[in-house]
Amino acid sequence: MRPMRPMRRIVSLVFLFVFLFQFSIAAKAEVNVPARVGDIYVQDHANVLSEDEKAQLLTLGRKLEDLTSAQIGVLTVNSLNGNDIADFSNAAFRKYGLGQKNKNNGILIVVSLKEKKIRLEIGYGLEGAVTDVQSGSILDTYAIPFLKAGDTGAAIVNTYKAVYNEVLKEYKVADGNTVTLKKPTAAKSPLSIFTLILIAIGTIILITLDFKFFGGTFTFLILNLLSKSSRRGGGGSRGGGGGSSGGGGASRGW
Repeated sequence: MRPMRPMRRIVSLVFLFVFLFQFSIAAKAEVNVPARVGDIYVQDHANVLSEDEKAQLLTLGRKLEDLTSAQIGVLTVNSLNGNDIADFSNAAFRKYGLGQKNKNNGILIVVSLKEKKIRLEIGYGLEGAVTDVQSGSILDTYAIPFLKAGDTGAAIVNTYKAVYNEVLKEYKVADGNTVTLKKPTAAKSPLSIFTLILIAIGTIILITLDFKFFGGTFTFLILNLLSKSSRRGGGGSRGGGGGSSGGGGASRGW
């Protein structure tokens, strides 16, 4: 009977290894989604949206639900904490229960700042209206250009509006209800060093002539106008139902 003891030990070690392996996978797969705060349409936990942008999304969210019963939500987080964005988005979608339970007509836009990832998670009931390919196209066209430019708020609002319009078409209530999308502006090419040098030399010559012949009158006038303009300034800087999802949608990085 003694020869059986090593075999039992081996079997016990195998079972222990399998148990620990499964436990580690389960621990790694755990997704911590932030609790819902306020209306389901905007969950800005990374604080990237301005008050005006939040107001826009809340207004659109309520209007869409009134017209179609569908829900579009936004979730921003600082980090995915090691999770894949598709898994995280699916878990968040299910936790928030976007869309109506009997229609599964919800859509979730997820943005994570640390990983620089964005995803469109589409509910079962809208996977025909907003396909995986269409989701990727929307992100490429209406989100990525703004994200690369550092305008996260515009990326989210634009993506929301693009999906909003598609849902209106699906429910045949688009006429008079669609919204205009903001187009990314082409980046301006920087001035060459030679051009900057010429501008600097020209400015120095003009200032010298002004002081020599006019006592600096025009120079002081321009400085006074610029000072008043800078004091006026511009607006503040931007911050940035029970339905289910089957994992449809698209993800992008920037």
